[in-house]
Amino acid sequence: MDNVVTLNELINISDYIKKVAEKNKQQNELLSEQVCNSYDTSYIRSNLLELFNKFKSAKYLYEFPLDSSIKLTPSYTLDEACHQLSNVSQVEQIIENHIDKQLLTTNIYNSIIKVSYKLSNEEVIYFINTFFSRKSEEDIANIIGISKTYLQKIKKSCLIKMWVDLKKYCEIDD
Repeated sequence: MDNVVTLNELINISDYIKKVAEKNKQQNELLSEQVCNSYDTSYIRSNLLELFNKFKSAKYLYEFPLDSSIKLTPSYTLDEACHQLSNVSQVEQIIENHIDKQLLTTNIYNSIIKVSYKLSNEEVIYFINTFFSRKSEEDIANIIGISKTYLQKIKKSCLIKMWVDLKKYCEIDD
């Protein structure tokens, strides 16, 4: 199992995403309007906003290492979880749940980083300002220096690219 995401990585995720976008700005472009129109972006946006609220809260709710020297492994496989006996102590259950939340947060973090390699600079600005800074679309359009109408193309493309890698985390029940 990979290292658990560190607190430092969680805090500085926006800066890392910006660096990745800057490196890949020549290779990435917006999705076509035809592709964008085949998705319900309002549904996608609301699900992603909920996911990011949980993701951003995780750094406050669970303990993460400061550096990447600590490794965690799940305490059971999915098969074992279905057949687990009830003789596990409450403390063990709490620790397992805590580790599971750390691993889920790590997986979401890694998926966000993966998505960032696919985004254009404008999509990254939309992404960070929508999901991390919670700015209005008007403010985001002003930051990029475009109209709100053109921002809709960037928004749709960004949301769909994110949805492809992050929808599996929106379907997880807590």
